[in-house]
Amino acid sequence: MKIVFLYGNMQRGGAQRVISCLAAYCAGLEDEVTILTLDSGSTDYELDPGVRVVGLNVAGDSANKLESARRFLSTERKLRTWMKEEKPDAVLAFSTKIAMRMQLARAHGGPALICSERANPAFRAESAATRMERRLLKKADGFIFQTERVSLLFPPEMRQRGTVIHNGLFSEDIPENVTAFSQRNHKAICAVGRLDNDQKAYDVMLDAFALFRKKHPEHVLHIYGSGSSEAAIRAQAEALGLTDSVIFHGNLPHVIHEIKDMGLFVMTSRFEGMPNALIEAMACGLPCVCTDCDFGPAELIRDGESGLLVPVDDVAAIAAAMGRIADDPVLAEKLSRGALEIRQTHGRKEICGQYRDYILSVIEKRKSK
Repeated sequence: MKIVFLYGNMQRGGAQRVISCLAAYCAGLEDEVTILTLDSGSTDYELDPGVRVVGLNVAGDSANKLESARRFLSTERKLRTWMKEEKPDAVLAFSTKIAMRMQLARAHGGPALICSERANPAFRAESAATRMERRLLKKADGFIFQTERVSLLFPPEMRQRGTVIHNGLFSEDIPENVTAFSQRNHKAICAVGRLDNDQKAYDVMLDAFALFRKKHPEHVLHIYGSGSSEAAIRAQAEALGLTDSVIFHGNLPHVIHEIKDMGLFVMTSRFEGMPNALIEAMACGLPCVCTDCDFGPAELIRDGESGLLVPVDDVAAIAAAMGRIADDPVLAEKLSRGALEIRQTHGRKEICGQYRDYILSVIEKRKSK
């Protein structure tokens, strides 16, 4: 089977990490695997020797609409030329925009096209471009949605040809052995993610932590990440008198090593796709408090069994959930055990196998037409 994974680049990122793991898995099964990028083809990942990386050299910022149109046409032309020369069996595009370009390039025949929806489409502004995407993507052969709830945002004919595959445990940093519950630092709370209040709602998290800390003054919140709201979040922590109890660590390369022994993970997002940070925290056995936002958390956490789900933007509910875990070690250990089940359900081999099986099924259906 000749498979192509198509994306903008192979720099550090969630989609790129998934691609590197999928490529290695398929190459290990003797598939002919290519990662096709819009940039020069450089990569931040150490890839399997059997995986080829090819760059189309069409990426970049456009100074005006005319240059943007020229770049768009150049991308389509290069994709069409490459496709005709290589003749892959399937192309899996990790972006709706890139999948749209691939659909234009294969308008008169070509490989099976599968689109992987990585983001939360409910929060994309309606525009001529998004309407064009929807029209063109209806012609794709398959779709991979990250959650059931995301799939419901798409037309029935797309859902019928699609499948749901969650993010998996693709990080190399997941510890093989989990720290015993009794040996954890139960006074340490952690949050991991881009410092963006619009999505991640650190403003709500800090208000909730300030309320929680009135009864739990010995706890410390460790925040890992950077982003556009960092100055506002730091200022809020200072205004709430949390300077000594909230520590900003920045964006660290091996954050799992930093959080794996802590007592609680908190995520207060207003919306998500399928949060890797939550999956990785659960794989470390951390009791988790997470907002029941659209769309991923409720498909990962069984409320009261493998974590606690709370309403979005509800400061009191978030603080109360943190308090339940801090005050009830029996509950905390139960949630820790439940969270660890994600190692079986979302292991790398399991998720990669789901991807490859689906790709194969799409190729077979296309050949039978």
